[in-house]
Amino acid sequence: MSSATGAPRANHLVSRTFDFWLLGGASLLAYAVMVLAAGFRDLYGVSNQFGNLAVTMAMMSLFVNYPHFLASYRLAYGRGRAFIVKHWFQTVLAPCLLINFLVAAYWFANEPGSKPMCEKMLGAAINFMYFTVGWHYSKQAFGCMMVYAAYDRYPLDRVQRESVRYSLLSIWWYNYAYSNLAPTGSFWSLTYSTWQVPFSFYYAFRAVFFLGVAWVFYRVLYRNWKAGHRPHPTLWIPYLAMAVWFAPCFRQPDYFFYMVPFFHSLQYLAFVYRVERVRPSLRESATRATMLVLGLCFSGWMAFELVPGNLDKVFDNVRTFGFSFFLIAANLFINIHHYFLDNVLWRVRDDETVRNALFSD
Repeated sequence: MSSATGAPRANHLVSRTFDFWLLGGASLLAYAVMVLAAGFRDLYGVSNQFGNLAVTMAMMSLFVNYPHFLASYRLAYGRGRAFIVKHWFQTVLAPCLLINFLVAAYWFANEPGSKPMCEKMLGAAINFMYFTVGWHYSKQAFGCMMVYAAYDRYPLDRVQRESVRYSLLSIWWYNYAYSNLAPTGSFWSLTYSTWQVPFSFYYAFRAVFFLGVAWVFYRVLYRNWKAGHRPHPTLWIPYLAMAVWFAPCFRQPDYFFYMVPFFHSLQYLAFVYRVERVRPSLRESATRATMLVLGLCFSGWMAFELVPGNLDKVFDNVRTFGFSFFLIAANLFINIHHYFLDNVLWRVRDDETVRNALFSD
């Protein structure tokens, strides 16, 4: 998401209270509970809930994670031909390249003696997906902050905005270096090689992260506070949430693997709600709004689970290849393409549709 300019007439996405919780407040509360509960994992009532977490969050994906991905397709391809042509790389070329890449990988998987090439290709794509996901999360957190700064007319000069931006990006770099210290990873039964960055890179990015936090605290928060500008808590909630989600120094493993994608999607859906509510057909018809929500949930379930999972069963890919090819392919395609689409969906300065939806009552 991008920063907002101009004088906004609206001052919230859903409501001032809901925005606090949706943009990161709920995730910080859940994090605090899980860090506290982790110290009592030997107790029944705690251990069983941690054991149920993977299933619980998989179920929640149907209603939050999957719709967040499918909503980006609706927002992009629902804006008409002009938008698609203007952003042809993200809307046409990128998905075509991804499909061709995955088709080639499947061909190698079935070609005698070429399975290692398929595994290398999928491994490279998984590394790229994990690399870009941090960029995507950082941009979204930055967008949340800039929109709320515009809502509250909180002054941010260019240096302050860039300080916030690069501090958030440093969380991405710090996390990705940490994630690539181990030589291998696993994704839907496929073992792949990571980029294996040197420990010196990890220590360097960790230092950059802490320096960035200190600089933002001084240059943005303290300087404005001293000048008499008091930010609404929701302005800083996405920044704190991003640090808790991704910075390895704050990591609670169960929270990171199972809950972070959920809260990121919840944050995103607050913006989707704001854009969709300005459509008269949805604002004035509860039936159409309900059908849209159900449609996003159902299509997400089909795209992520039903279709690829059953294709793997039909072609017996787990036994034949040793991994779930179509589940991997579906996750790679939707995730990576989602990052490309989002890079152009929320450009407030360039897109009147988004600008009006976010800042008009």
